[in-house]
Amino acid sequence: MDTDIATAKVPFLQRIHLKADKIILILVVFLTAISIVMVYSMRGDVVFNHLKHLLFGYAGMFVVYHVDYRKLGVFAPFFLALAVVLLILTMLSQAVRGVTIFGRDVQTFYIIGFLIIFYISNYIARLLHNTGEITTSNVRFLFALLGLFCGGIATMNMSTAIILFITGLVLFFVGGFKMRDIAGLVGVVSAVLIVAVIVAVNLSDEKKAGFGRMATFINRLEYYITKDNTDGYGDQMILARAAIARSGFNPAGPGKGVIKNRLPEKETDYAFASLFEETGIVVGVAVLLSYLIIFYRARKIAKEATGTFGRLLSFGIGFWFTCQALVHIGVNCELLPTTGQTLPFISSGGASLFVSGCAMGMLLNIGKVSNEESQKENPMSYFERS
Repeated sequence: MDTDIATAKVPFLQRIHLKADKIILILVVFLTAISIVMVYSMRGDVVFNHLKHLLFGYAGMFVVYHVDYRKLGVFAPFFLALAVVLLILTMLSQAVRGVTIFGRDVQTFYIIGFLIIFYISNYIARLLHNTGEITTSNVRFLFALLGLFCGGIATMNMSTAIILFITGLVLFFVGGFKMRDIAGLVGVVSAVLIVAVIVAVNLSDEKKAGFGRMATFINRLEYYITKDNTDGYGDQMILARAAIARSGFNPAGPGKGVIKNRLPEKETDYAFASLFEETGIVVGVAVLLSYLIIFYRARKIAKEATGTFGRLLSFGIGFWFTCQALVHIGVNCELLPTTGQTLPFISSGGASLFVSGCAMGMLLNIGKVSNEESQKENPMSYFERS
């Protein structure tokens, strides 16, 4: 009788336990609500288009949440092939940081990053499941794969490449790679990057122009180091910092910002500065904490995941997602050189919102699967969970 009563109560207890996962959903709703206010105050004429993109993102989150992530693992090689195709098309495209589809520019870097994180997580998990170890050839393959994608992306968007590279290193570490292998990779890549930056900074403006988007990054990095704004490459950073400094505890109010009107890409690359000017430090800190809490929840989901694949994937997604937000905020506060990084769920943009939705949907799915597996093993386990 006692067992029957406990079993009958499990669905109710399960719903209570799943409220932990719902924290992510609540934060997503909060961030998207903020984004609607921000986009409307920036450009009221595009708010409906932004709403459409948000619905697209929620649809992606809903669909991915209802598909067992473990079943998607069989498609990992296809995802890798798709990422290769997207990278090639992006490098050949005339669009900035993406490809043109039916007359619309679609940013592909977020899609590529998500696919690569999924593939690496699945690859390491399969190795550990099948052989119980990671050989030197496996390490070299993954290092080469990560280097290939990050190198290609770096020619068009350095910050995105760096974020993906660091996320890959985190997955290697969590997956059990030896520290000397990871340190060796970091040393080689760092040396190459430092030499490349030194050489590029000393090139003439004519030669820098031949590097395309890379030349823009070099010029902005040069301003960040020297603070010499003779050529105007620091204008965006100066305006963003001024917008944040102007607000504080006395914000201008939605739609009443002044400095935001001079900021280029105020709905995307400088969304945080524009938002901060009009809503102040309270909302700004709340947004920052939201991303940190999402990472904490992702880490908790990883800890409770039933297998290596779920553990790696949830931790990788949480780190990658939060890293994007922190880089965006750091750039807007002039703590980092200017980059083209959007603020997840707040910046306007179809591809970034859709991928962010899919990423959160997969996090929720991993948590759901873990809870279901735990319930099968021990229906009373919900009494024991913290």
